[in-house]
Amino acid sequence: MIAAHSVSQGVIMPRQIRPARPRRDLAAIADLIAVGFAETLDAQGRLLLRDMRATARWGPLSWALARLLGVIPLLRGYVWEEEGHIVGNVSLTPAGYGRGWVIANVVVQPEYRRRGIARALMETALADVSKHGAFAVLQVLEANEAARKLYRDLGFAEERAFTRWRRPTYSEGHTPPTVPYAVQRLRPRDAAALLALAERERPNARGGLGWLRPTRAEALRPSRWLTFAFGGGKLRAHWGIWGEQGTLEAALSVEHILGSYTLYFDALVRPQSAERRALLDALVHFVARRFVGRSLVTEHPADDKIGADVWRAHQFRAERTLVHMIWRVPQNGTQKERT
Repeated sequence: MIAAHSVSQGVIMPRQIRPARPRRDLAAIADLIAVGFAETLDAQGRLLLRDMRATARWGPLSWALARLLGVIPLLRGYVWEEEGHIVGNVSLTPAGYGRGWVIANVVVQPEYRRRGIARALMETALADVSKHGAFAVLQVLEANEAARKLYRDLGFAEERAFTRWRRPTYSEGHTPPTVPYAVQRLRPRDAAALLALAERERPNARGGLGWLRPTRAEALRPSRWLTFAFGGGKLRAHWGIWGEQGTLEAALSVEHILGSYTLYFDALVRPQSAERRALLDALVHFVARRFVGRSLVTEHPADDKIGADVWRAHQFRAERTLVHMIWRVPQNGTQKERT
């Protein structure tokens, strides 16, 4: 634990970094996040804050039962406290692969900024990752150069920027030019071709499939029995477009969270394809027609200008661009690999 004291008007005011106590601190952390990220919170973020505040009101028995059933995920983190008030926070959650950790909710009350609090919280979090994991990942707004500089100074490397595109449910249909492409559901035997396409289009060295989604076989294995593969409250499906030589030229991976009207998808096209625009257009047209009435969301590399043109043509709107960054725990003078 890191602790310090400041003196104001003859009164000693304690301030310290300490481990977050989820049941006790959850409501205060939610309030801090609401203030710190007020300009960037979307509907999903506001819903998360509502759930955090509701969870904070649970009694000890309800909390213990929720942890036992896995309703509340494993949470770690640290807060900066002054005079009994939480003024800074950093959260840690397991990445779910490669002994990695996700760093999130790095926030400091506006009146306490530029005092090194964020850096101290991050250094403490990275020391924790060093003991319990192999790497840490985070995402930061592309326009937030001050935060990006802080993370680079701490040893983070920028992987790639991804833009979130959203097509509201009320968007009018878009009819692409006539193209000789048939979008087919992928079968289990197509898993190797799908993985090979993803590794070419979205290699892990450039951010993988997107935020917290490395390009790996488990995430790209078509179901043997159903169009959708159940897992973790989500439904997943994969479709593709085959070329004349039997190569997988383009693919669509769709994920639907149960109970939600939002559909998340990735569109992949062979990087060297001369018909990249037409293939992307056919994939997006397919998903929009097949899932009428859904809000469609994709996290797509910001450096893909052709993709951006296709999203706009289908009434998608850019919401924000995030830079994905990674920090690897040093080991014997080298850096551990991400996966």
